[in-house]
Order: sequence, then C-alpha cells, then structure tokens
Amino acid sequence: MLLARVARYGTAGERQIPRLRRMIPRSAASRRLALGVALPTAALVLWDASQGPVLEKDLPRHYDEACFGAIWTQRPARAVYRACSVLCEAVPLATSLALAAGLGELGSEEVQRQQACALREALVRLGPALIKLGQAMSIRPDILPAPVLVELQRLVDACPCFADEKAHAIVLAELGKNFGDLFDAAEFGIKPVAAASLGQVYRVRVRGTGEVVAVKVQRPDMMASISLDLQILAVLASTLDLLTATFTRQQPYHCDLLRAFASAAWAELDYENEASNQERFRRNFGCENSPRDDSQRTAALSRRSSSWLPLRRGTADNSSEVYIPRVYHEFTSRRVLTTEWIEGEYLARSPPAVIRRLVPIGVNCFLKQLCTDGFFHCDPHPGNLLVTPGGRLALIDFGLCAEVPLPHISRISAAIVHTMSADTVQLVEDGIALGFLPVDVDRTELVPLIQNVLSTSTKAVLEQGAEAASLGVSSSYGAVQRRKRHFSNITDDLNGIFFRFPFRVPDYFAVSKRKGTAIVVALPCHTIAIDAFSFAQVLSSLSVHTDDVTFV
Repeated sequence: MLLARVARYGTAGERQIPRLRRMIPRSAASRRLALGVALPTAALVLWDASQGPVLEKDLPRHYDEACFGAIWTQRPARAVYRACSVLCEAVPLATSLALAAGLGELGSEEVQRQQACALREALVRLGPALIKLGQAMSIRPDILPAPVLVELQRLVDACPCFADEKAHAIVLAELGKNFGDLFDAAEFGIKPVAAASLGQVYRVRVRGTGEVVAVKVQRPDMMASISLDLQILAVLASTLDLLTATFTRQQPYHCDLLRAFASAAWAELDYENEASNQERFRRNFGCENSPRDDSQRTAALSRRSSSWLPLRRGTADNSSEVYIPRVYHEFTSRRVLTTEWIEGEYLARSPPAVIRRLVPIGVNCFLKQLCTDGFFHCDPHPGNLLVTPGGRLALIDFGLCAEVPLPHISRISAAIVHTMSADTVQLVEDGIALGFLPVDVDRTELVPLIQNVLSTSTKAVLEQGAEAASLGVSSSYGAVQRRKRHFSNITDDLNGIFFRFPFRVPDYFAVSKRKGTAIVVALPCHTIAIDAFSFAQVLSSLSVHTDDVTFV
C-alpha cells in the first residue's frame, strides 16, 4: 500500500522505492519491535492532538509549577518533542564540558569563554525562554565564573523581529479592534523600532488624539512555549538537585534558582502586571499628575531648574527630576502594552554636561528604590535610561521589578555605609543578615579578601578624584576608559570571591539583571561614592527595627 502510493509520484517516487523497501523490517521480531514502538507513538500523538492548543485563559497569572505540569502531562507528544530538542543542544554541551573538566582545562579563561560561547549560541537556537534563562544566569557570580558571565550578557541583543501581520493579529485579538483603527503608523513607519526576547515595540500615534505612544506586542504563542520550557526546566532542576544531594556535599540549589527565575520570567509575560508596576513607580516618583514630558510647559520648567543634588540639600526625594511614562490602560491587555513615547536620547549617548548633571540623579534614583521604596527596577541597562526633552531622567520597561523585604531595607543602607567606610567586618555581617552568606561562613578567610578589594577600590577612587579636580574635566575618553577598566577589575575580583565562597543571591536580587552598571562609569567614582554614602547615612540614621514586618 505504501509503495503503491509512493509510485504514483512518478520517476522521483520510483527512485525511492528500493530505499523504502530496505527500511521495512525483514524479520518477524524486528517487525514486532517496530510495531510496538510505532503504535504507542501514534497513540501518543493522536491523544496530544485531541487536547488542542494551550490557550491563554488556561494559563495562570502567576507561576504555578503544578498547573504547568497538569497542562503538559495532557500533551505528552509536544512535551517530549521539545525535551528532545533541548537535549540535542544540552548533550553536546555537557559532553564538551565533561571532556574539558577531565583534561583539567576548565580553569583556563579561554576555555571558559569557548564553552560559554557555545552555550550562548545554543540558547539562541532554543528560543526566548532559554534566552531569558541565560540572561538571568549572566548576573549570578555565585554560580558561574566571570568569563562565562561576560559571554552570556551578549544575549541581550539576540532576538530578531517577528512578522508585523502576526503583531497586528495579536492586537486585534487582545483589544478587539484592528491595529490601523486604533493607531496611525504613517508618520513613523509600520516596522517595529525595537525587538526583545518577549516582544517588539511600535512607535505610532493614537487615532483621535494624535498622542505619540509606544505599543509593545508580545510574540505569538509565547505563554504556551515558555510554560512548556519552564516545566521541562523544573524537571531538569529536580533531577540535578537529586544528583547533587546524592553524590556531592553541596547544598542543592537548582530548584530554588529555577523558581526565582521562573516566577520573574512568567511575570514579565503579563503586560497588565507591567502596567501596574509602572503606575506604582509613577506614584513613588510623583509623576501621577505630571503632564506629558514632551509638553512645552514641562521643558520650560525643567530648563529653569538647577542641577539637582538632593542629598546635599538633606532630602532623599528626587521625583522632580525623574520621569516615568504614562500608561494607556484603554490600549493595554495581557499581551499588549501601550505607554507614552519618550522622545529623547539615551543617557549614555548624551552630551557630557547632561551626563554630569543626571548621573547623580540616576544613582539616587536607584538608591531610593532600594533603600526607601523597597520596590526596584531590575533591568536598568543603558537602553532603559533616557533623557527627555525637558532634561529629566526617564525610566522605561517595568516588566521586571522586585520588592525588598522591609527588614532588609535598613540593612542595605548600613551595608552601603560600611562599604564606603571600609568596615569589612560589619560588611560581612550585613551580607549574612541579607542572606548573601551563610551564618557559618569562614570570616577569617573572607574578610581579608574583601578588605583587599575595598582598599584597591578606595585608592583608585581617590586618584581619579584628584585627577578630575586638577584637570577640571571628568568626561574625556581616557578617563571614561580608565573608569570602565577599574570597575571591570573590581567586578572580576568580587566575582572570583563570590565563586569561591558559599555566596547566594536572595530571590529579590536574583531577578535583577544589571543593578547600577548602566550609570556607574559615567561620572568620576568619587562623585557617585559621595552621593551614595550621604544617601545611606541619612537613611541609616532614620532606620528603625522592623524585623517582624514584610512587604506584600
């Protein structure tokens, strides 16, 4: 029957007949084995197909491992196929890693870079969920060595755009109207202006009002594909924890790491949650009653304002110089987010005078989030820090935010003070209290290592401050490059310490991607240090003991 059907395709089909005949098992035992494999496989595929697609309404708003397990247990063929795809990438990587370890080459930074490069390329091939995992791992010096972290940080720009027709279909499904009926893209073009692992952004005008907005549209079928990948990763993490507990003396951590990542990654898929985060930031920074920042009135008021250094005026509130874009809730859903378009340039590409004025504001902005609000932006990379036409610092992209437990807020302020005063003994105690280090950590070995890093840092800060004071400038190319190298060296030294000791990242920091690195090299280190130290001193002096209270 099969051969007759193939033969109908003519000469090309006839040429395949001998090959097909060779594929048919000859012995009775082989035929029974093939039949025993084929029938269950066919039944599995048919059962899977009968369950239909995974719909958005079937998936929970918050990460729920049990719910994901129930959904994908009913669709075993898709789960097995995806697991095999992951294994096809993972097995060669694991084999290469094992060979390097067997040859004693893993200590070489060049070998680490090669392994990390292969890992990064595999994650890109596996898609958005695994790219997000790689991004999350790129800020875990307690797990991975520095060369691997650097390579994984390149995953930020790894995602291409998807078809505009699919984006418009998602807008229609989510908002109930055609993209063109809601927005006018004639002025700015129909192509997206940016793309990320989860979605892409269009710059358009709202029909009827003419307001310029940013419309972020989620990639098609992202929720279903990421829920499946998270379920596969959960099974893998459980297996690794079992092996770790059985064959090593290390404390299993894979499941905890996966839950922290999965909760954050799943929350990023809910654009209504992102809108809620953005509104909370607007309240925290006093932007609720602010006009759109592209208004002439706002620009005029900002030009009249002087350089803002709040800590030197005795206050930790910088809301007047920080702007959070407005959310258009009528054009927002779980997979579509519409916000005010910020017309401005990246802070990192601004003129030196603007950078000198706004970087202290940015430093205080993030210190306020950590030490005052207890709610912080977890992804402050240069692309999310803009300068508005009114001269204010604008933050965008609030999909990944985290809350700091209330008892930890005052301890973070104390840790900043102890860092700046080089009180290494108390700094280690702060790390223990915040959950970064276990209570039984070897203080006698750890304290001198941290003291050495702090001493080197303090010396460099003083030298850079003296240089800037003598020259009267701080933004030359050479000065910036020296600050970058200095910051990179300190980071590498700290990463080495974190990798050697039982250092653990608390859940609320585990989701943070680049806390502070976008602004730390833009001004002389001594300027940032003075502002951070002053901020922390003010808050530490006001701190009260609230160990029995937590945020919800």
